[in-house]
Amino acid sequence: MDGRHTTDWLKSATNELNNLLQVIEESSHFLQKLHGGDPATLKYCEIIRNGVDRASAVTRQMVDRTSESAFHSSQGKAPAPRSSPLSATGAGFQIANPEGPRELVLIVDDEDFVTMLAQRVLTDEGYRVITARDGLQALEIYKKLQQEIDLVILDFTMPIMDGSEVFTELRMLNPLVAVVLSSGFTEQDKLRWMLSKGLRGFIPKPYTQQKLLLQVRSVLDATKTERH
Repeated sequence: MDGRHTTDWLKSATNELNNLLQVIEESSHFLQKLHGGDPATLKYCEIIRNGVDRASAVTRQMVDRTSESAFHSSQGKAPAPRSSPLSATGAGFQIANPEGPRELVLIVDDEDFVTMLAQRVLTDEGYRVITARDGLQALEIYKKLQQEIDLVILDFTMPIMDGSEVFTELRMLNPLVAVVLSSGFTEQDKLRWMLSKGLRGFIPKPYTQQKLLLQVRSVLDATKTERH
Protein backbone atom coordinates (compact mmCIF):
# COMPACT_ATOMS: atom_id res chain seq x y z
CA MET A 1 0.00 0.00 0.00
CA ASP A 2 1.60 3.29 -1.11
CA GLY A 3 1.77 6.45 1.01
CA ARG A 4 -1.31 8.10 -0.52
CA HIS A 5 -3.50 5.00 -0.09
CA THR A 6 -2.22 4.54 3.45
CA THR A 7 -3.19 8.12 4.31
CA ASP A 8 -6.63 7.77 2.69
CA TRP A 9 -7.29 4.54 4.57
CA LEU A 10 -6.14 6.03 7.86
CA LYS A 11 -8.29 9.11 7.35
CA SER A 12 -11.36 6.94 6.77
CA ALA A 13 -10.62 4.72 9.78
CA THR A 14 -9.92 7.77 11.96
CA ASN A 15 -13.19 9.38 10.95
CA GLU A 16 -15.10 6.28 12.01
CA LEU A 17 -13.15 6.04 15.27
CA ASN A 18 -13.89 9.69 15.99
CA ASN A 19 -17.60 9.11 15.49
CA LEU A 20 -17.48 6.22 17.94
CA LEU A 21 -15.61 8.33 20.49
CA GLN A 22 -18.28 11.02 20.18
CA VAL A 23 -21.01 8.47 20.87
CA ILE A 24 -19.13 7.25 23.95
CA GLU A 25 -18.58 10.77 25.25
CA GLU A 26 -22.19 11.86 24.67
CA SER A 27 -23.43 8.67 26.34
CA SER A 28 -21.37 9.49 29.42
CA HIS A 29 -22.97 12.95 29.59
CA PHE A 30 -26.41 11.38 29.22
CA LEU A 31 -25.76 8.85 32.00
CA GLN A 32 -24.43 11.59 34.24
CA LYS A 33 -27.66 13.54 33.77
CA LEU A 34 -29.70 10.48 34.71
CA HIS A 35 -27.61 9.66 37.78
CA GLY A 36 -25.91 12.97 38.49
CA GLY A 37 -26.12 12.64 42.26
CA ASP A 38 -24.29 9.32 42.41
CA PRO A 39 -20.56 9.80 43.18
CA ALA A 40 -19.68 6.48 41.54
CA THR A 41 -21.42 7.53 38.31
CA LEU A 42 -19.57 10.84 38.28
CA LYS A 43 -16.28 9.02 38.80
CA TYR A 44 -16.78 6.56 35.95
CA CYS A 45 -18.14 9.22 33.58
CA GLU A 46 -15.00 11.25 34.22
CA ILE A 47 -12.86 8.17 33.53
CA ILE A 48 -14.71 7.63 30.25
CA ARG A 49 -14.25 11.24 29.14
CA ASN A 50 -10.55 11.19 30.04
CA GLY A 51 -10.17 8.03 27.98
CA VAL A 52 -11.94 9.64 25.03
CA ASP A 53 -9.63 12.67 25.23
CA ARG A 54 -6.53 10.44 25.31
CA ALA A 55 -7.78 8.30 22.41
CA SER A 56 -8.56 11.42 20.34
CA ALA A 57 -5.06 12.81 20.99
CA VAL A 58 -3.40 9.54 19.98
CA THR A 59 -5.53 9.37 16.83
CA ARG A 60 -4.55 12.89 15.81
CA GLN A 61 -0.87 12.05 16.33
CA MET A 62 -1.22 8.94 14.15
CA VAL A 63 -2.86 10.92 11.35
CA ASP A 64 -0.25 13.68 11.51
CA ARG A 65 2.70 11.28 11.49
CA THR A 66 1.30 9.11 8.71
CA SER A 67 0.39 12.11 6.58
CA GLU A 68 3.85 13.60 7.03
CA SER A 69 5.58 10.32 6.22
CA ALA A 70 3.45 9.74 3.11
CA PHE A 71 3.97 13.25 1.87
CA HIS A 72 7.73 13.18 2.34
CA SER A 73 8.04 9.84 0.59
CA SER A 74 6.10 11.02 -2.48
CA GLN A 75 6.97 14.73 -2.64
CA GLY A 76 10.04 15.37 -0.54
CA LYS A 77 8.39 18.52 0.82
CA ALA A 78 6.85 19.68 4.07
CA PRO A 79 3.30 18.32 4.52
CA ALA A 80 0.30 20.58 4.06
CA PRO A 81 -2.03 20.86 7.07
CA ARG A 82 -4.92 18.38 7.08
CA SER A 83 -8.36 18.58 8.62
CA SER A 84 -9.11 16.54 11.73
CA PRO A 85 -12.14 14.18 11.75
CA LEU A 86 -13.88 16.62 14.10
CA SER A 87 -12.92 20.05 12.86
CA ALA A 88 -13.46 23.48 14.33
CA THR A 89 -14.66 26.00 11.76
CA GLY A 90 -13.31 29.50 11.55
CA ALA A 91 -16.42 30.56 13.45
CA GLY A 92 -15.41 28.38 16.42
CA PHE A 93 -18.04 25.65 15.97
CA GLN A 94 -17.27 21.97 15.55
CA ILE A 95 -18.44 19.99 12.54
CA ALA A 96 -18.68 16.22 12.80
CA ASN A 97 -17.41 14.33 9.74
CA PRO A 98 -16.09 17.57 8.16
CA GLU A 99 -14.74 15.83 5.06
CA GLY A 100 -17.92 13.87 4.40
CA PRO A 101 -19.15 13.93 0.79
CA ARG A 102 -22.71 14.99 1.62
CA GLU A 103 -24.40 18.18 2.76
CA LEU A 104 -23.98 20.04 6.06
CA VAL A 105 -26.95 19.58 8.43
CA LEU A 106 -27.61 21.67 11.55
CA ILE A 107 -29.40 19.70 14.30
CA VAL A 108 -31.13 21.86 16.92
CA ASP A 109 -32.32 19.86 19.94
CA ASP A 110 -31.94 20.15 23.71
CA GLU A 111 -32.05 16.37 24.20
CA ASP A 112 -28.42 15.25 24.06
CA PHE A 113 -29.25 11.61 23.45
CA VAL A 114 -31.52 12.43 20.49
CA THR A 115 -28.88 14.74 19.05
CA MET A 116 -26.16 12.13 19.48
CA LEU A 117 -28.13 9.41 17.71
CA ALA A 118 -29.26 11.68 14.86
CA GLN A 119 -25.68 12.86 14.37
CA ARG A 120 -24.40 9.31 14.27
CA VAL A 121 -27.03 8.22 11.73
CA LEU A 122 -26.28 11.16 9.45
CA THR A 123 -22.48 11.03 9.67
CA ASP A 124 -22.53 7.29 8.96
CA GLU A 125 -24.31 8.16 5.70
CA GLY A 126 -21.69 10.73 4.75
CA TYR A 127 -23.39 13.92 5.92
CA ARG A 128 -21.50 16.63 7.78
CA VAL A 129 -23.25 17.65 11.00
CA ILE A 130 -23.18 20.59 13.38
CA THR A 131 -25.34 20.72 16.52
CA ALA A 132 -26.97 23.32 18.75
CA ARG A 133 -28.63 22.75 22.13
CA ASP A 134 -31.06 25.69 21.98
CA GLY A 135 -32.46 28.30 19.65
CA LEU A 136 -30.01 31.04 20.55
CA GLN A 137 -27.01 28.85 19.80
CA ALA A 138 -28.65 27.69 16.56
CA LEU A 139 -29.12 31.28 15.40
CA GLU A 140 -25.54 32.15 16.29
CA ILE A 141 -24.29 29.21 14.24
CA TYR A 142 -26.57 29.95 11.31
CA LYS A 143 -25.55 33.62 11.15
CA LYS A 144 -21.92 32.59 10.72
CA LEU A 145 -22.34 29.48 8.57
CA GLN A 146 -25.44 30.34 6.57
CA GLN A 147 -23.75 29.82 3.22
CA GLU A 148 -22.60 26.34 4.22
CA ILE A 149 -25.64 24.91 6.02
CA ASP A 150 -27.96 23.03 3.66
CA LEU A 151 -30.64 21.85 6.10
CA VAL A 152 -31.83 22.55 9.65
CA ILE A 153 -33.50 19.80 11.72
CA LEU A 154 -35.34 21.76 14.40
CA ASP A 155 -36.89 20.50 17.64
CA PHE A 156 -40.12 22.23 18.66
CA THR A 157 -40.06 22.08 22.45
CA MET A 158 -36.92 23.78 23.77
CA PRO A 159 -36.01 26.22 26.53
CA ILE A 160 -35.67 29.97 25.83
CA MET A 161 -37.18 29.79 22.33
CA ASP A 162 -39.56 27.20 20.91
CA GLY A 163 -39.29 25.82 17.39
CA SER A 164 -41.69 28.32 15.82
CA GLU A 165 -39.72 31.26 17.22
CA VAL A 166 -36.42 29.86 15.98
CA PHE A 167 -38.00 29.19 12.58
CA THR A 168 -39.17 32.79 12.36
CA GLU A 169 -35.70 34.12 13.16
CA LEU A 170 -34.07 31.76 10.66
CA ARG A 171 -36.41 32.97 7.93
CA MET A 172 -35.48 36.55 8.71
CA LEU A 173 -31.86 35.60 8.10
CA ASN A 174 -32.71 33.59 4.99
CA PRO A 175 -36.27 33.41 3.61
CA LEU A 176 -35.33 30.25 1.68
CA VAL A 177 -33.86 28.37 4.65
CA ALA A 178 -34.65 24.63 4.50
CA VAL A 179 -36.07 23.53 7.86
CA VAL A 180 -37.56 20.21 8.96
CA LEU A 181 -39.39 20.20 12.30
CA SER A 182 -38.79 17.27 14.63
CA SER A 183 -40.87 16.84 17.76
CA GLY A 184 -42.96 14.50 19.87
CA PHE A 185 -45.48 17.25 20.56
CA THR A 186 -46.39 20.23 18.44
CA GLU A 187 -49.33 22.61 18.58
CA GLN A 188 -51.21 21.93 15.35
CA ASP A 189 -51.97 25.60 14.71
CA LYS A 190 -48.28 26.48 14.94
CA LEU A 191 -47.34 23.54 12.75
CA ARG A 192 -49.83 24.61 10.06
CA TRP A 193 -48.54 28.17 10.26
CA MET A 194 -44.93 27.01 9.88
CA LEU A 195 -45.86 24.86 6.89
CA SER A 196 -47.58 27.85 5.29
CA LYS A 197 -44.39 29.87 5.76
CA GLY A 198 -42.12 27.38 4.09
CA LEU A 199 -41.41 24.59 6.59
CA ARG A 200 -40.09 21.72 4.50
CA GLY A 201 -41.33 18.80 6.54
CA PHE A 202 -42.13 17.24 9.89
CA ILE A 203 -40.58 14.19 11.56
CA PRO A 204 -42.58 13.01 14.60
CA LYS A 205 -40.52 11.70 17.51
CA PRO A 206 -39.44 9.07 18.17
CA TYR A 207 -38.31 8.55 14.60
CA THR A 208 -36.48 5.65 13.03
CA GLN A 209 -33.15 5.83 11.24
CA GLN A 210 -34.93 5.14 7.95
CA LYS A 211 -37.48 7.93 8.45
CA LEU A 212 -34.78 10.43 9.32
CA LEU A 213 -32.64 9.58 6.31
CA LEU A 214 -35.59 9.55 3.91
CA GLN A 215 -36.87 12.93 5.11
CA VAL A 216 -33.43 14.52 5.00
CA ARG A 217 -32.64 13.25 1.51
CA SER A 218 -36.09 14.15 0.18
CA VAL A 219 -35.91 17.74 1.42
CA LEU A 220 -32.35 18.28 0.22
CA ASP A 221 -33.13 16.92 -3.25
CA ALA A 222 -36.28 19.05 -3.51
CA THR A 223 -34.38 22.15 -2.43
CA LYS A 224 -31.66 21.56 -5.01
CA THR A 225 -34.25 21.07 -7.78
CA GLU A 226 -36.01 24.33 -6.89
CA ARG A 227 -32.78 26.34 -6.85
CA HIS A 228 -31.72 25.03 -10.25
